[in-house]
Amino acid sequence: MRLLAIGYPLPHPEVDNYNVFTAPSYFDYDAVFIDPVSITRAVAQLLDGSETFEAFDGRPVVNAPTTASAVSAADLVRRRLEETQRFLESGGAVVVLARPNATISGLSGFEGCDRYSWLPAPGGVSWNPPMLRAAEGKTVRVVDDQHPLAGVLRNFRSEVAYRAVFDDRNQALRQAGRILGTGGAGVPIAMEFPVLGGRVVFAPALSDAVGATRLDLAEAVVGATRLLIGQAGQEEAPWWTASVPVPGLEQVEAELEEARQAASDATARESAVRERHDLLAAHRRLLWAEGPAFAEAVANALTTLGFAVTGKPGEPLAMENEGRVALVECESSKEQVVEWPYVRLQRRLEERLLAEKRAEGGVVVVNGYRAHALESRGEQFTEALRVACENYRYSLISGETLFALVQRALGGADEAALSGIRRRILGRAGLLPREVALGEVEEESDTGPIF
Repeated sequence: MRLLAIGYPLPHPEVDNYNVFTAPSYFDYDAVFIDPVSITRAVAQLLDGSETFEAFDGRPVVNAPTTASAVSAADLVRRRLEETQRFLESGGAVVVLARPNATISGLSGFEGCDRYSWLPAPGGVSWNPPMLRAAEGKTVRVVDDQHPLAGVLRNFRSEVAYRAVFDDRNQALRQAGRILGTGGAGVPIAMEFPVLGGRVVFAPALSDAVGATRLDLAEAVVGATRLLIGQAGQEEAPWWTASVPVPGLEQVEAELEEARQAASDATARESAVRERHDLLAAHRRLLWAEGPAFAEAVANALTTLGFAVTGKPGEPLAMENEGRVALVECESSKEQVVEWPYVRLQRRLEERLLAEKRAEGGVVVVNGYRAHALESRGEQFTEALRVACENYRYSLISGETLFALVQRALGGADEAALSGIRRRILGRAGLLPREVALGEVEEESDTGPIF
């Protein structure tokens, strides 16, 4: 369990102690413990300059609008309301040390700031007089012995000094809440309210005890909070209990360790098989993916065929085989693929020629009508794209054909067969049909550009 304490430090390893200005978001915790008097006290210290505060993100807290280098105190206090709402909506529990409400003026952008501006209330209830009003006393009577906080109220009675009471004569408050403890004359000093799906528990104020008493009090509050949020069973047994013998336990522990090892081995084996599965299944993206996913599938396919492929994710590809380099452009579409991959390839080749004074080949990989089943696809690219690739001696290959080549490679094709596939891809001028790519029919002789 992770408990956030605001304004009342609790020395315990499961507790993070902050104030309203320095704390992280309330909903980052399992429970929140807060003394509302600390809110107006922190605001007063900020206003009179007696204290400086640094928000959780490291920016100084200022009584001015938020900037990139400083955060507004008003914004921080207002933000706590939204955080508490989200926290309660998720079933969280808030423990509040009951104090009479009080406002403080001078906070730029939030003149209505008070001790309870951060805490939602049930319908018809408010944390203001007359429902919650000032009172002082030491008398504590536990009314609900089954409540998680009952032990704290009973065992630390001497550390309790209530500073506010609830008006149990108010019908709306009486119907909305549950009385946990009373002070003199049976006036409620501790109550619980369901709010937004969570729990808001008011307890009487606690003393500023130090030393062993504070440690014991913190332990009791943490234990009660565990019960409050249903995590009572998560406390670990003391170290010395491991040496206490239980008949049959040692054998079962050995069996458990053996089962754990078997599960670990199975998980490792599954992970290895899953990796191989995912690598193979990813080749299907040649038939349906688009954008970077399609480009990645093309790169993986070319690598499988034995090409040396370069190009970072999201960047254009290049491939090389036996010293021959070709730039690669990919395009996948739900419609017919038009001339854009050719245009991009032409620009890249011209830039390479100007920069390196070297002419290189080009390959265009397209996948038209990508959402259609393979047997129902029409011509996947425009005639203009086919003619352009043929005229400029770029190899034009469909994702379907490239997938068939990957199938051949994964099916056990030898290096001679793969070398022939690579040669046909790089040497083609225009469309590379599947049968030609696989070497099932004789290659047509290339006659060069038509102009």
